[in-house]
Amino acid sequence: MLGSDFELYTKNLNNARVVFGASVIVGDDNFQNIINSCFTFVDKSMLIKEFIESLDFVSLILRPRRFGKSTNLSMLNYFFKIPYSQEENISNSRLFEKLKISTEKEIIQKHFAQYPVIYISLKDLNAVTWDKMVEKLRILLAKIYREHRYLIDNLYSDEQKKYQKILNEDSTELQLSFSLQKLSMYLQQYYKKQCIVLVDEYDSPMEHAYNKGYYEIANNFFKNMFSSLLKNNSENIAKAMLVGILRITKSGFLSKLNNITIYSFHQENHKDSSPLYLDKFEFTSDEVELLLSLRKNLQINNVQSWYNGYISGESIHLYNPWSIIRLLSCGTLRTYWTDTGSTQILEKYLWKASSSFKESVEKLLKGESIINIKIQDDLQYSHLNKNQDLAIWILLYYTGYLAINSKNHLFIPNDEVRSEWYRWVVNVPFFTKGVTIESMLNCLLNENLDSFKKEFAQVITDTFLFYNVKGFYSEKNVEFVYYAFYLGMFVNARNRGFTIFSNRESGYGKYNITIFSESNGYEIAIIIEFKVIKKNKNLVDMVCKELDQIEKKKYRAGLHKDIKKLFKLEIIFEGKKFYVLGCLLHKTDEGIWISD
Repeated sequence: MLGSDFELYTKNLNNARVVFGASVIVGDDNFQNIINSCFTFVDKSMLIKEFIESLDFVSLILRPRRFGKSTNLSMLNYFFKIPYSQEENISNSRLFEKLKISTEKEIIQKHFAQYPVIYISLKDLNAVTWDKMVEKLRILLAKIYREHRYLIDNLYSDEQKKYQKILNEDSTELQLSFSLQKLSMYLQQYYKKQCIVLVDEYDSPMEHAYNKGYYEIANNFFKNMFSSLLKNNSENIAKAMLVGILRITKSGFLSKLNNITIYSFHQENHKDSSPLYLDKFEFTSDEVELLLSLRKNLQINNVQSWYNGYISGESIHLYNPWSIIRLLSCGTLRTYWTDTGSTQILEKYLWKASSSFKESVEKLLKGESIINIKIQDDLQYSHLNKNQDLAIWILLYYTGYLAINSKNHLFIPNDEVRSEWYRWVVNVPFFTKGVTIESMLNCLLNENLDSFKKEFAQVITDTFLFYNVKGFYSEKNVEFVYYAFYLGMFVNARNRGFTIFSNRESGYGKYNITIFSESNGYEIAIIIEFKVIKKNKNLVDMVCKELDQIEKKKYRAGLHKDIKKLFKLEIIFEGKKFYVLGCLLHKTDEGIWISD
């Protein structure tokens, strides 16, 4: 066994405890494997105490992916489940010897190894059709029934037949939907004790069902399964904990449950009670400080900037645990968590949102927070189909791409997540076909207007095809181009040390983008305007008039004194046509601007 000769040791800092092992483990969320293989473990065992002492019948824990949910549920399973033998009982008790919960003698005496447990993970229930998902469900439930095969001899003959059908993966959908409720009844009858139910990634099947187009039928099935298990079944169930990413109770398959308590990041502190589980699924600052003793080359300030930023219960600052573990393994500050999951739903709807949504994205990328958005406790997938901005904000928050501060303002939590936002901006569809904002920016910096025109023409075609807009070029459709173009410019210019400003003067018809450098040696500044004009106007006269406005409107205001060149572009939309016109100005030694 890996590390079996290593002697575990513990370190404490305030309320934090870390059990240090031979190395850290990446990707294994089995609590028994982590402890027995002598891997370093952040002690979250007081979760057990909070779970036992809570008055909740069903606790629903909502956290982003890879935030410690599966490991914690595995820990609960090994703590509560009745062992099959005395040897297993001793083995399981040793798992908790160095953890905080071992000091809670009354809890150990009354609750350790005292419950039949139904422990199920739905994370692998992904399928292209509902029939395929049902096949996977039959396999999963057969596995769970097989773990309790000893129950068969205690059942009546008709019950034995039903049990055997689940084992043989030969059950109907209706039998599947009641299989967990039946199992809880069989376990209670056998042990004369109520069960504890633990469900990992309870919402994962619904995400796949939504993506593949069979959401309604899946929703109805799981609604029956969970209501039969957790509603009006208290004679068989003592407590339950479900963990996942999104709350889909009001509109989804938990809608029939009226005995469920939700625990998300944004729980509010109350005078008479403290919310549960605030620091049990992520790493606290003290825990990270203890862990960084394994990597002397890493500075806490840099680690904080990259992976901190999540706030629980209004005041507890937390780190992304997956990224911290990967950081300890690799030793390099880089993206880890954002490389591990699909953002299919997010990217599908992000760029179909309203203009105000895109303006808010601009603020987020500048490091500002967003106000006046109240995160609701429930997500309705139908709202995404209607392109409702609020549904997108809710999805971004619950999936970890935004956090909420003590003032209930939304913000991007850290540099790692910010890099994913930049990727979304740069990967707007037209950026992936050989034409990139970076290359267009290079054209402008190199004063190559002809190349810019060609690449921008490709941008226009691909963008409008992507948005499937009707009416082709119009004031509203130009808005799509502008925001995608501006945000891409913002990301690339900012990453290269430029300052960039945007000023929408009125309606959708006129925009200013100003790009200039203060420190990286570039002597050129760029000003871009978007315009929508009516047909039959004299473009030459209009462009000359607009270019003359450089002096009158003081476009140069705020530019660095070392700027020697000013590239002024007009991007004009007229009906189904567009024009890119430019003018390059030089500043003389006397400080006078003249055009080429």
